[in-house]
Amino acid sequence: MNEQDDKDNQTAAAAFADFAERQDRSPQPNRLPSTDVPDAATDHSPASVIPPRFRLLFVSEQRPEWVGFALRLDAIGCSEPRLEWASTAEEALKLLSHNSYDCLLIQADPASATARRELLQAIRVSGCDEPIVLVCATSNDMLALAACEFHAELLVSTAGWDAPALLSYVQRALRMQQLQEDHHRLQVENHRRLVRERDEAERLLNQQRSMVEELQTLVYPGELDFTSDESAQENTVLEESIQEGEIPADIPEYYHELLRTYVIMGSGSLKDEIIQIAELLAAARLTSRQVLEFHLQCVETIVRGLGNRSSRHVMSRADLLALEMMVHLGECYQKKLSE
Repeated sequence: MNEQDDKDNQTAAAAFADFAERQDRSPQPNRLPSTDVPDAATDHSPASVIPPRFRLLFVSEQRPEWVGFALRLDAIGCSEPRLEWASTAEEALKLLSHNSYDCLLIQADPASATARRELLQAIRVSGCDEPIVLVCATSNDMLALAACEFHAELLVSTAGWDAPALLSYVQRALRMQQLQEDHHRLQVENHRRLVRERDEAERLLNQQRSMVEELQTLVYPGELDFTSDESAQENTVLEESIQEGEIPADIPEYYHELLRTYVIMGSGSLKDEIIQIAELLAAARLTSRQVLEFHLQCVETIVRGLGNRSSRHVMSRADLLALEMMVHLGECYQKKLSE
């Protein structure tokens, strides 16, 4: 902007101050008492999205007449707005690279639709996510598509900067930005929670495997070779058990489906199925350690296939199934001993 533009801005500022002073002096019989005015801290109206020191950048070839818009801002409590102007796209991008704004107002028309679309693209590519409102005198399909593509509002009004709906469009753009920021924050928090739950599930599975191995060393000292990798050792034990016929071939798939159903429905109507598979495991003469290792392998398969779903619920239900399975397995062996 040149010196003439600065003089014009100073003249407009003086005119705005004089007009505001006359407005304060004029009687206002319909004005509410000061005690009825809501406090700014507890105001939940749409106007509360605009801060008192609202910083806004106008982009237009001619210097905008923003006195009326500034008065509307003052009416909703924005007492110290900072309104700046850029006459070209290059000047606007330069200002955006050095400063941050609460909102951008860009004047557009069908003749400059392509240039305005390129400006919107440059703004978004540069990393600026400020709310944007396009102001156009006539409707244009290219401007509408550009507004949808680059998340901007499009106001069609022949009044231009004096359009009564301009402030409402600015408020809506600010609210949409808040919703996007809240949505992104919730996504990040949800992803972090899922990662923590997955890590916790892996930790619990490793602890349960360690408990099974420690129990086995107490009962049969020296049976397990701890020099080999734990995960490879567990897979080898289970594969050898299946190959030797200790675990029937149809049990892994059946138990996996039982575990999935138990996680979804709970133990309500699955008691008969649990007793049936416990009898099959007892008939195969599987030890409690082998059953628990087999159970942990099925749980690990389900946890890895959860995707974006929670694993805490799966682990808690799986632990209940393991406890119930051990109880029924012990009862089966006790019946065999009594016979």
